[in-house]
Order: sequence, then structure tokens, then C-alpha cells
Amino acid sequence: MTEIWIFAIVFILLLILPILVANQYYKKRKGEVLFINQDKIRDARYFGKSFSSLIRENLQGVENNEIYLSKKEEFIDGDKQDIYPDTVEKFVICLDKDFRTPDGTVFEKEIYGRQNVWIKDNVKLRAMYSEKNIILGKGTKVIRWIDAEGTVAIYDDCDLGISASSGVRMSIGQNCRFQRLFAPEIYIGQYPGLIMDPTEGKDPRIYRLPVQTAKEKNIRYISNEMVNEEGIVDYSILSWKNVSVTENIIVKGDIRSNKGVRLFDGAIVVGNIFAEKDIFLGRNSCVIGNVFSQENVYLETGAVIGKRGAISSLIARGTITIEPGTFIFGYVSCEKGGVILSSPNKAQPEEYTYLEEGKKEKVLRFKDLKDYEGVDQQGYRFHKDLEEVVIPEGARRIQKSMFFQCSSLKKVEIPDSIEEIEDFAFAGCEQLKEISLTGKQHLKRIGISAFENCKSLEEIEIPASLEVLDAAAFAGCTSLRNLYFEEDSALRILTDHCFRGCINLKKIVFTSRLEMISSSAFKDCENLEEIHIPEKETVQSEA
Repeated sequence: MTEIWIFAIVFILLLILPILVANQYYKKRKGEVLFINQDKIRDARYFGKSFSSLIRENLQGVENNEIYLSKKEEFIDGDKQDIYPDTVEKFVICLDKDFRTPDGTVFEKEIYGRQNVWIKDNVKLRAMYSEKNIILGKGTKVIRWIDAEGTVAIYDDCDLGISASSGVRMSIGQNCRFQRLFAPEIYIGQYPGLIMDPTEGKDPRIYRLPVQTAKEKNIRYISNEMVNEEGIVDYSILSWKNVSVTENIIVKGDIRSNKGVRLFDGAIVVGNIFAEKDIFLGRNSCVIGNVFSQENVYLETGAVIGKRGAISSLIARGTITIEPGTFIFGYVSCEKGGVILSSPNKAQPEEYTYLEEGKKEKVLRFKDLKDYEGVDQQGYRFHKDLEEVVIPEGARRIQKSMFFQCSSLKKVEIPDSIEEIEDFAFAGCEQLKEISLTGKQHLKRIGISAFENCKSLEEIEIPASLEVLDAAAFAGCTSLRNLYFEEDSALRILTDHCFRGCINLKKIVFTSRLEMISSSAFKDCENLEEIHIPEKETVQSEA
């Protein structure tokens, strides 16, 4: 019996002792902030950008028409060669002139063009990148991907492989197959010179209506009996049933169904659509947000997903079928393949031409406060042409991710009424240089990563009213040299990674009210020379 008790006591000690030791260890262990790399986002143009970067990095080392990529590769100099065999087994690199292929040629390796690239009819190619514009002639078969910094014009009967993408605009003809597409503007079943207007016949209010968060459950039919005095269905829908939106109804919210969703002709959804079953968008219907189906999606002629200046997504676990004359602004992906149908009455283009770039919006001035507050959840994220923004007086917040990755944005005018700059509001705006927070005496919070990677910002003064400067708010601002806090600052804590990686930060002037600095607030600020702390109080640190 004694042996049993001894065995039981030993067993309990072996069970408890590791827990007690671990507990004491973690109590004594100094806390460390977990590093989170917030620079990484999923890029729909990953293939083209990675390939072009690799080519550009190794062009200087070219000898005897050999370039080192993962290994030494022979290539054809497209500037010097005009005649190609039926099957081309080497890379093609063309730097100084437009590259044009013969009809019917097979390219077994990648094509890189610094100028325009014109692929003639019935060509088979592995992958292709252009720093300018691309034309794909009829019957082109892509094995892997194509990508262009400029526009992409795709004509009929093409197989677009794994991915087709453009940094500006894309038009796709009829009877084409695809898996993934990306461009800020995609015109489907259309051709250069014959591009239609996606806003024609649409109520202009829909582009400025905020998504309504109030919800109604298990509605099957959304009809005229449900609209308010403005002619709008003023709520989102959650349903276990199939949901149908009748003709010309505007739903100022999202639709989430555990079955399918159907929009009849002219119906509008200002938010997103998520469905476990099929989604069907009727003629001239419109979804301003995103569309996701666990099964299949079908778009009839005139259907629109997204809006110009914002990025939306159309994603299906099954297939995507699209009729000609439709519009998508952003990203398209389907696991089981997509097809663009043919129209019996299609208008044939007279000749092949590059797709025009379209009008660029460089300065954004809102008509009034209502116009500003009506901006949808997508904001202006990824708007690469925007250079200047004027936010109207009376605005209280800059919404989350509103100008995320606006890579050309240089100047922002913020009114004195602003109270909050939300998370990621200007993250990735690498050219942003002119933005003043001085004297903004209503500003209470700057959100997570609000100005992260704004690499052109040189000086920031934190207003006295600011109470919260959230994690990584100015991380990666590599040009930031001077940081000031106004007198009588309400800020008590500098949070994690707040100024991480500000490698040119040289001077910081604190105020007496600051109580704590996170151990990682100035991580990797390798050139920090001067920190001024008022003598009357001590600033504590976790470090």
C-alpha cells in the first residue's frame, strides 16, 4: 500500500512541477514585443513584379546574351532579332523597341519587354511582362501568366492561363477562358475604342452611400414594399434562404445567404454579397463591394462589380461565367475556371489597337461634407494616380485604409475638425510629404499603422490633444528626421513599434506628461542622436 502512495505522490509531483517552474520563469522573464511585419500584403500582380524585378537586378551582369536568374540563362535580344523560328526555346528580352511576335509562334520561356508588346494571332507563350502596354491577338494561349505596368488589350478566343493582370486597365474580348484576373478597371467582352460606360443608367447616389450595418434576418424577396421614403432598402440582409432582389431595388447594405443570391435587372447592392451557393447578377445590376460564392457566379450583360477608383473582388470556389458588356474593378478569381461568353450580335473591332489609359484623377476635392462622409468602405485604397487630397472642414475622421497604398499621394490637407485618423489610413503612401498635424486640437487618436511606410515624411509635430498614438503609427517612415510633441500633450504612452525603422530620426522632444515608452517604440532607429526629456518628471521605460 505504501508503494502505491509513493507512486501517486511522485506522479503528482512530476505533473505539477513543470507547471510551477514554467510559471516562475515567465514571471521573472522580461517581456518582449512580438515583431509583426506589416509590410507584406497579397499582391495580385506578384508574378509580373517578381519576374521584372529579377530581370532588372541582373541586366548589368549580362554577357554574351546570358543573364543570371536562378542560374545562367541564354536569351534572345529582341532589339536585334526580327525573325523567329516556329518554336522559341530561349528567354526574350526586348529593351529599346516595341516587341512584336509572328503569328502562330510558340515561346517556351518568358518574354520581357521594356516597351510595348504585341502578341499576334494564335501564339502560345509561357509568360510575359511589359513595362508599358500589351496586346494579345486572337487565339493566344498563355500557359502561366501575363502582366503589364500599363494597359492590356485581349482579343477573342484567348486562354489566359493562371493569371492576367494590368497596373492600369484591361479589356478582354469574347470566348476567352481565365482563372485569375486583376486590373483597377476590367472591361469584359469589350475592345479598345468600343469601351462602354459602367455608370450609364445607374443612380448616381449609389457611389456615395455608406453601407448600412442594421440587419434583417431570413428575408427571401427584397421588393418595393421594403424601401424607405428615399427609395432605398436601408439595411443589410442575413438569411438562411435563397435571397432575390427584384428589379431596380437599391440595397444600402450587405447580403449574406447560406444559400444563393440573385439580383434581377437593375438591382443594386451598395455593400458586399456572400453566399454558400450560386450568385446570379442580372442585366445592368451592380454590386459596389465584393462578391464571394462557395460555388458559382454568373454575370449578365451590363452587370458591374465595384467602382472606378476602388478595388473590389469577385471570388468563386466554383466557376465564373460572364456575358459580354460587363465591368469589374479589381480582382477576379475562380478555382474551377472562368469563361467569357460570345454574343451573337457582337461589334467586331476594325483593327488591333492598344487600350487607352483613361482619365486620371490626380486631385481629390470633395463637393461638401456629405460627399466626403458618403465614401464607401473601400475608400480610395490603391488609387495610384492620386497626388493631392483636400478633406473638407467639419470632417471628424479619416476612415480605416481610406488612402491605403496611394503610391503617388504627395499632399493632404486636414481640417481642424478632425478627431481621429483611423488604422492604415495612409499606410504605404510612399510619396506623402506634405501633411500637417500642428494645431489640430480636436485630434484624439492616430490609429494602427496609420502612416506606416510613408517614406517621404520628414517632420511630425504631435498635437497637444492627441491621447492615443497606436502601434506602428509611423513605423517605416525612413525620411522622418524630427519629432516634436506640443506642450501640455495629453499623450501618456508611446506604443509598440510606434516609430520602428525610422532610420533617419535624429531628434525627439518629449513633454513632461509622457509616462511610458514601449520597448520597441524606437526599434531600429539607428541614427537617433538627441532625446530631450523635461527634467521636472521622469519618463519610465519598459526597456
